[in-house]
Amino acid sequence: MKRNLWIFSPLAKPSFYLESEGKQWYFRWGNFDWILLIAAIFLMVLGSMTILSTVLSPDVKIAESQLFISHLFNIAISLGFFLIFLRLDYRIFKHFSVLMYLSAILLLIFVLVLGHTTRGSMRWIDLGFFRFQPSEMAKILLTCSLASYFSSLKEKINDFRYILLSLVLTLIPTILVIAEPDLGTGMVLIAIWIGMLILSGARLRYLALFFLGGLLTLPLVWFFILVPYQKDRILAFLNPKTDPLGSGYAVIQSIIAVGSGKLLGRGWGRGTQSHLQFLPERSTDFIFASLAEELGFLGISILLLSYGFFLIRILKIVKNAADSFGSFIGIGFFMMFIFQIVVNIGMNLGIMPITGIPLPLVSYGGTSLATCFIALGILESIALHQSTSSGMKIDSDET
Repeated sequence: MKRNLWIFSPLAKPSFYLESEGKQWYFRWGNFDWILLIAAIFLMVLGSMTILSTVLSPDVKIAESQLFISHLFNIAISLGFFLIFLRLDYRIFKHFSVLMYLSAILLLIFVLVLGHTTRGSMRWIDLGFFRFQPSEMAKILLTCSLASYFSSLKEKINDFRYILLSLVLTLIPTILVIAEPDLGTGMVLIAIWIGMLILSGARLRYLALFFLGGLLTLPLVWFFILVPYQKDRILAFLNPKTDPLGSGYAVIQSIIAVGSGKLLGRGWGRGTQSHLQFLPERSTDFIFASLAEELGFLGISILLLSYGFFLIRILKIVKNAADSFGSFIGIGFFMMFIFQIVVNIGMNLGIMPITGIPLPLVSYGGTSLATCFIALGILESIALHQSTSSGMKIDSDET
């Protein structure tokens, strides 16, 4: 029987279903996860308020004062991407998974050869009228590619050869990202793979084996992969006071900013660490510290509560996805978000090394924000397309 595949879904209809070999797939706007979207927008608003606050200082340079206008433009572009990917049937990505994977590899190679260098890292492709980070796009492309791979394994999931191949597929873009150098994003790609491996039901001994292998490679990473400034960041994490005006400066200032916020904060627009420019990267890597100083423990609690709702809703989508492909995409994005949240907040509190990982939906950054909203659009597409039987997983290759 010829199978139907809807790519675009008409917004005018409240619901419809498509039938494939007796199985009905529903697209219902009632399945749209409003809590997920509201949580995401609220987090974005919190970030926007903090970014605006950092540029209101009279000591801010003219170039920095344009940051908020640029941020508003990034928001508009990101919401546009959200609407596009929301209306796409997420299952179409399974048919283009190989192309998506190869695109990620080619973009990462391109940035290493002809990329724009900023602060010693070649992370950007500059087209003149705009620039973007291929490593951010690689998160989306690798997630969809690995989801297609894992969903096709089925009973082969406990064959070590196939699991090892999934690791190789992950390591290729990871190594290219680390070579930029961008260790933080490379770790995010590994986290995405780990999430899918756990969801696949692979044997625990395989997980333990990979974990042990990772520990054994740490000396090699230290001596042959990490560049000097990355080593300095790790040493500063262990004891920031050894170089308080150098590698330990950012950590110390971040801890001061977080602590000075106390219960209710200094008030919006009154953060001394950010406004007097003691805190570096106050709109990007250390925006959590800026927010904590101005809104205090109460503001941090609201931020973490919002992230909690956000992540729980993603797990709900993973659980209720109509097929394994959707579940694997969902868990990949879940790991992408939670890993970045934990690492960014951890480095702001001085309990993790500085990696340059942005705080999702909050930090300034056009490519990062667009990546988050593309992921949200795909997640909402997964939520909208449900099977008629609750909890039933229809194999992706049947669509």
